[in-house]
Amino acid sequence: MILTILSLVIGYLTLSISVALLYTAWFSGAGHEVTSQFLTFASVCSLGFATLSGWLTGLVAQRAPIFHAGLLSILLTVVWGISTLTGESSEPLSVAILNLTIGTAGVMIGGWWRFRQMKAKDKTEQA
Repeated sequence: MILTILSLVIGYLTLSISVALLYTAWFSGAGHEVTSQFLTFASVCSLGFATLSGWLTGLVAQRAPIFHAGLLSILLTVVWGISTLTGESSEPLSVAILNLTIGTAGVMIGGWWRFRQMKAKDKTEQA
């Protein structure tokens, strides 16, 4: 139970801090706008960060990485829903949905990736 909670905290912090740093770095200079090129770049980076978060969640949990990645995806959805429904988010709904979709897909890819690594390790240990 403690590893599950720790894995979710690490996964969530990895995703939220990396995306926050990306946006902070982009908007720290004068004259930067949200363009379609930036949204594309941010989406690709977010997918990478989310994949890393899902992988770390599975690594820290030490078992059932896909299950734990699914829990992290549910956590992301709940946090997204709360921030969107309370009006805390200043972005358009379509961008928020895109962020959620990319985030949950990346987290699940990371969990699957960790599962594949664990499965390959088990095969080599049995041989």
